[in-house]
Amino acid sequence: MADNVNDLRLFTDIVQAGAITRAAIMLNSSPPAVSRRLTALEKRLGVRLIERHARRFQLTEAGKAFYVRAQRILAEIQDAEAEASSHAQRLKGRLRIGAMFQGGQRSLAPEIARFAMRYPELQVELVVSDEPLDVFTDDLDILFQPEQPNQPNIVARKVTEGRLIICASPDYLKRKGRPMSAADLAHHDCLCLAQGHTVQNRWRVTCEGSDHDVEVTPRLVCNSGETLYEWILAGHGIGLQLEWNARKDLEAGRLEECLDSQWILPWYAVYPHRGYHPPKIKAFLDYMKERMGQHI
Repeated sequence: MADNVNDLRLFTDIVQAGAITRAAIMLNSSPPAVSRRLTALEKRLGVRLIERHARRFQLTEAGKAFYVRAQRILAEIQDAEAEASSHAQRLKGRLRIGAMFQGGQRSLAPEIARFAMRYPELQVELVVSDEPLDVFTDDLDILFQPEQPNQPNIVARKVTEGRLIICASPDYLKRKGRPMSAADLAHHDCLCLAQGHTVQNRWRVTCEGSDHDVEVTPRLVCNSGETLYEWILAGHGIGLQLEWNARKDLEAGRLEECLDSQWILPWYAVYPHRGYHPPKIKAFLDYMKERMGQHI
């Protein structure tokens, strides 16, 4: 059984490395040794998993299917190990969490603080950014983001969903009037977030059960999610916000939803595929899954 699991890990490591030579370096082995183990695995399965040529390294159809299944099996083993370890270990060390502003500062941050209070020996760091973060280059244990990554060395687990709403302050709506259709946005001061050189000026409006993408003309643009939120609150215009970020101000009457939008963003917890994940990661993901499902 142990040899079979090791073979699965070897195969996934080779695929993620993209070459036997790179896999050998990662595994602190030699290319011939890694190649022999791969050949033995293919012989045991009775099928070729990887086409290996001087200038080409490509998964066969059987190899693609085997890789997907191997990842699932290894993830289950990691979860089982982490769950068993969590009963015997106290959470300690550092947990570095990344989140984009739209999903982080007003909603995730309070929950992360509550989680940290449960484990006094755990040092929790929250990195909030308006620009895209990367689990590797930003040295993160976990990253919350609205897109599912497609890198082979990344694990992504859906945690919750968030609805993007089009909202404004009552003061602004009193001065400018309330838009009644997507076309009315052309006559309003639209506030947009910029990431790099890209301005998020395509909004989605739901009308008679159908979604319509509308390109708005920005009145104000900034690269700070917090600044954008403050502009909306201050009555400078209409903007997009995640419903869970704006919930308190909506309930207090400081913001109002202007047009119907069923623009749903799935949110993922993303973390590196490194073989073994400490109990602190599993404990945090379980906690956030429960809390975000209930309150966000």
